[in-house]
Order: sequence, then structure tokens, then C-alpha cells
Amino acid sequence: MATLNPKAFPFSDSITCPNCHKPITLYDHIGCEAAACASCYSYLLFGTDGKPYVKDRLVSIQNKPVLPIGTEGVLRDVEYKVIAYIEKKEAAYNQYQWREYMLYNYAKGYAFLAEYDGHWTLIAGKTFHPDLEKSKKSYENTALYQELEFNLFNSYRPVIHSFIGEFDWDIREERIKAHEYIRPPFLLTWEQNLRTQQEDWYLGEYIEEQEIAAAFKIPLGNFPSKIGIGANQPSKHRARWNGSLTISGIAIVVFLLIQLFVAWQRPETVLLEHTFSLDLPPRPADTVKRKSVMVTGDHKTTDSAATAINNILQDSAKAIDAISPDSAGNFEFKSFKTPTFSIENGPVPLEIELSSQIDNNWLSTTVELVSEKDNQTWSLTKDIEYYHGVEDGESWSEGGIQETVLLSEVPPGKYHINMYPYSGSRLVNSLDVKVTESVTLWRNILVTLLLLCLYPLYCWYRARRFEVNRWMNSDFSPYQKDDDE
Repeated sequence: MATLNPKAFPFSDSITCPNCHKPITLYDHIGCEAAACASCYSYLLFGTDGKPYVKDRLVSIQNKPVLPIGTEGVLRDVEYKVIAYIEKKEAAYNQYQWREYMLYNYAKGYAFLAEYDGHWTLIAGKTFHPDLEKSKKSYENTALYQELEFNLFNSYRPVIHSFIGEFDWDIREERIKAHEYIRPPFLLTWEQNLRTQQEDWYLGEYIEEQEIAAAFKIPLGNFPSKIGIGANQPSKHRARWNGSLTISGIAIVVFLLIQLFVAWQRPETVLLEHTFSLDLPPRPADTVKRKSVMVTGDHKTTDSAATAINNILQDSAKAIDAISPDSAGNFEFKSFKTPTFSIENGPVPLEIELSSQIDNNWLSTTVELVSEKDNQTWSLTKDIEYYHGVEDGESWSEGGIQETVLLSEVPPGKYHINMYPYSGSRLVNSLDVKVTESVTLWRNILVTLLLLCLYPLYCWYRARRFEVNRWMNSDFSPYQKDDDE
């Protein structure tokens, strides 16, 4: 058991390796029960007489420790001394290997710095976190700590490859079964000693190598590069998503309040509402001479009767010519001008609503808004189309009898509208025109709301991809079903 002292580290001591006779420094000599020689990799235990003896031979460590044995530092306001370095792997998968540095604090005991693929986690037990004793497994694949739910990320049996340093237990005899639960940046680990059936909980927190380097005065270049995503590595995308949700939410509320205020200050006002008749233009003057028609018979024909008949025939010909379509088969109606209307305060959004009682037909009109002050014009063409019918016993329809023209910023002044209508049928006989100022531009509002939501949606997508990639390293991925689909 670690030697605890509320004031300072105990004095270090030195022993001689019984195998290679090299000195081994012990930083907690009283609490030490086992040690590994860094020179010959002899595994030493202490007999009843307090003298070390060789119990086993270890294989050499594979990596040079980033934190040398004996290094001291202050990490998260706690003084530590590195007293052991351990290389581990999973029993079932040799490719999963990681490294642990055992840290000794004179007041609280042991903590660990675990490193896997360049990702670091500071882990400690109940001497640092007394409420760990209240941790418990919850529903399937979850655990609870401080009423927070952690999700199962890994279940394995760790195997020790090699180690150097000192320990307060026979580390070679331990047989551990472990479950790791994550709630980034935290890692909750449940361990069961298969020999004694004792269960222990440990809490870890992801820590950046820059913080470790500063705490132990280690050059940052000595640290391994990060590979992939750590099991409990916090997601910067999730942090950005949470932040963007707050900012965008506030922006949306402010924007909507402004729109309500503007609508209250400038309510919608109808400036013009009128139904206009659609008339075909008169036929151009006929300069072609027509042959006179003579009526003959048994009775005497007078000149006045012949003249009357000729006039009737000519009028009929004119009427037929007047309603004839153009070369494209369309009918062009007389253009017309609306009465003058005024915009008092501007610029304002202006809505021109056009409607006509068309039926299986279309009506197109060029709309020309004209300022009577300087003849500035706004011109565009709108098509009204409405078709319906029955096909295979089912009714169908498309289009409608109404269309709308929106002009976003029309300055104050007096205006009228010139209309140039034409249609595929001469039977269209009217066009309703309604002009309203200060209308709500719903399209602009929806576009603005969409733009305000784009960045949070992007952050959400990046956060989700980050989590999917994180859980690719787990057999318990909540995204596995999504991936399979």
C-alpha cells in the first residue's frame, strides 16, 4: 500500500538488483512490494526479511518512456512523482497496445497517465474521487456516476507486456477484467480482479500532451503523434455545435422580434383593388376595295337595298378579322393603365396580386410599375395558368388562377401600372389587380432563418461524423445499425 503523508514525498532509497547488481531507486521504499530492474528486467519481490529476490524475468520494454522514472511535476494542482512505466495490450487483440505511467502523490496515493495512439488520459481511483464507490452499472451497456450516464465503449482483459519501476502489489499475479464507459472527455472504468473478485471503479479525463509537458517539464517533441480519435477525446465540433445553437437561437429570436416590430410600425395597406375588362384591339382600317354585291330576282332591286347588304357583309368581315389570333395562335388584348396610387412612406415592399377566372387556359401579362415623378419603371412578366381534368377516373389539376409580383424596395411617390395582357383564348374577359404595400416578405424571412441555421447544421454534421469515427473503434457503437443500413 502506498505510503501516505500529508506534507511531502518520503525519502527515496536504493537497493541492489540481485541479478545484475545494478542500483534500483525506490521512491516509496516502505510501501514497495515489487520492483522491476530497468537494466536486466528482473522482476523482484521482497521476502519476509525485507530483501529483494528475483521471481521472474521480463521482456524488455518496447518504447522509451516519455516520462522518465523519478520525474516530478504538478498536474492539475497535485504534486506527482513518476514511479513506474507499464506496457499493456488486450488479451484478445495484440494490435491494441497502450502505455501507463504510475504517478505517486504523497497525500492521495496513486494515479495513472494512460497513453494510446498519442491520446492521454489522467486516471485515478477512490482516493482522488471518493464518490466513485457510488458508481454502478445501469442498463445494458451503460454505467452511472454522479447520476450521469456513461456508454460502454470497450470490454477486455488487459495483459501486461513489460514494465519498469516499483509497485505496492504483485503486479505479475493480477488478472483483470475491465469495462470502459465514456462520456467525453471522461472515462469511467470498472475493473474486476478475477482472483479475488474485488471490483474497483476509476475515473479518467482526457488531457492534452501540452499540459503534461508543461507539468513535468518534458519537451513537447518527445510525445508521440496522435492517431485517429481517442475513446474519450472531446469533440471540438460538438462544442462548436452547442455554441452555435445558442448564438443562432438568440439571433433568430432577435430577428423575429424585429420583424414583428416592423410589421406593427408599418402594417399592410391595400393601395389599389380593381377588376379590369380585357378587350381585343380594333381591326386596322381596311384600305382594300370590296366588290359590290347585287341582288337580282323577280323583283326590282333598289340601290339602297344593295348598299345595306354590302355594309352588313363588310361589318361581319371586320368582326371576324378583329378576333383572329396572331401568328402564334394567341390573342393580344388592349393594354391598359391603372389609376394612380401613392406610397407615403418608403421604401416599402410592394405586392401586386393578379387573378383571372381562367379555365383550362392561360393568361400572361407584362406588368410595368411606373413612377409618375421621374418615369422610373419596374417591369416583368407573369403567367397565370390553370388546367384540370379527369384521367383514369381520378381528378387532377395544376396551376392556379392567381399569381403575385413582389418588389422589395419601392421608394415613396405616386405610381400607376401599365398592363399588357395576352392569352391563348379570346374568352378571357377580365383581370383583377390588387396592390398592397408593406407586405411581409416571407421568402426573405425563410431564407434568413435558413442561413441562420446553416452553421449549426454544419457543426452538427461534423460532430456526428466525429462521433461515428470515434465509435468505429468500439464493438458497442450506437451508430453500427446506421452504418449497416
